[in-house]
Amino acid sequence: MEAVPPPPPPPPPPVVEVAAPPPAAPAAAPAPAAPAGPSPKFVFGGLVDTYYLYNFTKPDGANSLYPPSGRAFDTNANSATLALAKLSMNASLDPVSMQLDIGYGSVGSIINNSYPGGTLPSAPVGQAFLIEQAYGEIALPGNLTLDFGKFVTTAGAEVIEANKNWLYSRSFLFNAIPLLHTGVRANLKINDNLTLQASLVNGWNNDPDNNAWKTGGVSATITVNPMVSIIATTYFGKEGTQAAAASTPGDMRFLGDLVVALTLNDKFGLNLNADYIKAFDDNAKDYQIGAAIMGRYVVADHFYLAARGEFLSTHVDAVSHTTTVEEGTVMGGIPVGKNFELRPEVRADFSGDKVFAVTPTDGKKSQVTAELAALTFF
Repeated sequence: MEAVPPPPPPPPPPVVEVAAPPPAAPAAAPAPAAPAGPSPKFVFGGLVDTYYLYNFTKPDGANSLYPPSGRAFDTNANSATLALAKLSMNASLDPVSMQLDIGYGSVGSIINNSYPGGTLPSAPVGQAFLIEQAYGEIALPGNLTLDFGKFVTTAGAEVIEANKNWLYSRSFLFNAIPLLHTGVRANLKINDNLTLQASLVNGWNNDPDNNAWKTGGVSATITVNPMVSIIATTYFGKEGTQAAAASTPGDMRFLGDLVVALTLNDKFGLNLNADYIKAFDDNAKDYQIGAAIMGRYVVADHFYLAARGEFLSTHVDAVSHTTTVEEGTVMGGIPVGKNFELRPEVRADFSGDKVFAVTPTDGKKSQVTAELAALTFF
């Protein structure tokens, strides 16, 4: 039987050509970023203010911690004291700006515990965190700016920050005028020689207000020439604490404040400050009047001398009596570089009445203190 040959292999499958896929479309280019808006300009500052004070005038039997009388911020005796650690920031983006000044220390306690009438307690207690200033400003056409918020007073020749004053301790006049205001103020620069200010605020150190009245203020800054400048300021309004559903008590309080600054040369300057306060305690027949003169002389690059003399008379109608206090202060300033300063100071206070080191049975007509302050600032 013959073998049957195997069948021929099947033909190969036809070759089918597949077209290559079309190239992918190129990715869309990213949209250009929107141009960034202008950024505000920031300016920062700071201060650390520390002092040690010794009070040589104490009641009989009192220890060395007994504080001096009538002082504004240097109220602790025989104790190293952090008076104020402060940070400040200004942010500006035309046409607006914002100012913020915050701090901590015994100065914060004293300001926060000051009464609506502006009378400061003799020693700090609690609430040491301080918002000194927090306000926004807008610049309008015609050299006019408006401020809204909390700001320091325009009155007085001295300020809260010790490094901006010629002497470390503040005058009696500094204690008599307001420190802070909350409200609105307008500043108008007429020309290089005259700037006017008008304000409408809660009152003296009032945030929030303690009565339905508001206090008005008017100030003029006059630059007579490079050697002489004058600042005249008034505040007027009722300051009595008002109970609910009652009319505002007390009489209209009026403050007239005058500061004259004389720059005699690049080493020697003088400041004159005068104040009149009508109805300082809401009684129209009560008043305060006083004046201070202070000078500063640069002896060398790392040493200057400063001195102050003043008086403040307080008339209280209820007792038909006027009490006058006077003081003389001498201080040496020792700058170390541009951002640190030591300030040794000696001060003597006097009065015809026994208003110092007061006890239930007696007091003294004078007090003497010495202190050393260290200031770091930028």
